[in-house]
Amino acid sequence: MGTILDIKRLAVEFHTNDGVVKALNGVDLKLEEGTTLGLVGETGAGKTTLSKAVMRLTQCPPGKIVSGEILYEGRDLLKLPKEDMQKICGKQISMIFQDPMTALNPVMTVGEQIAEAVRVHERLSRTDAVRRACEMMELVGLPAERLDDYPHQFSGGMKQRVVIAIALSCSPRILIADEPTTALDVTIQAQVLDLIAQLQKKMNTANLLITHDLGVVAQTCQKVAIMYAGGILEYGTVRDVLKHPGHPYTIGLINSIPKIHVRENRLHPISGLMPDPTDLPKGCPFCPRCQYAVERCQRERPQAQVLEGEHTVRCFLAGSRFEEEAAHE
Repeated sequence: MGTILDIKRLAVEFHTNDGVVKALNGVDLKLEEGTTLGLVGETGAGKTTLSKAVMRLTQCPPGKIVSGEILYEGRDLLKLPKEDMQKICGKQISMIFQDPMTALNPVMTVGEQIAEAVRVHERLSRTDAVRRACEMMELVGLPAERLDDYPHQFSGGMKQRVVIAIALSCSPRILIADEPTTALDVTIQAQVLDLIAQLQKKMNTANLLITHDLGVVAQTCQKVAIMYAGGILEYGTVRDVLKHPGHPYTIGLINSIPKIHVRENRLHPISGLMPDPTDLPKGCPFCPRCQYAVERCQRERPQAQVLEGEHTVRCFLAGSRFEEEAAHE
């Protein structure tokens, strides 16, 4: 499988009255054809900022892509003319936005919104576009008879299915799903995730799944990237990262999840808070919260080092005894 999306040294800043917010700080990430990559991190880690940068939706001002490359099939999306980028967005790279309530137009029927996406990119007649909209609604498990209904007439889970239908209407090669199960109950979450997985197999789409739920990652993804303070701290196959975590932050995330076979009275959260993005630490961004930090962690920012295969970690202590000790706390 080849790399379909290659993000290199991507940096994004937001210039505000309170200072310069360094949202992304040299992000390196690869998405391979036909696979699902989970992007995990706390709220404010930069996950949505990354997805919007790929789609060239960073609001400017105040946002600005300072440096880096986003290579899609060898072409840097950041250097493409606006007209060329509009042809790619929605057609070759689609996005499921976080909140279906705000992603849908309340004064247009869902059929019109699905058909609009098709007509923009494939130049079909209105009749053919409506026919495609019917097919997409059936594909995501909605009856085609509801084509003329408005978003307020659908439940939250059904709205999310409509958003998925719009995103997949032009058979994109890359699908970015920004927390697609937020605000949905557990049973509907499972249905939406199963639907995305089924459609991926059917259409061979490469998925970038943004989430903060490691359980979702373990169930649906082949690769995972752990994001913190605008950077990738750990990357690898789901098995490598979750079975043999190499960064204290990843270990903290895993240990904070309740274990069915262990009887405990309290959860084990990661102490402290994410650093202020207007005033990031000079060294490792996780250093102020890390119980294993040494003096070098305060002075230098660690580079990515390979543990095994594709498993990379940005930590000076990666591969040392602290991994085994922390994993069994």
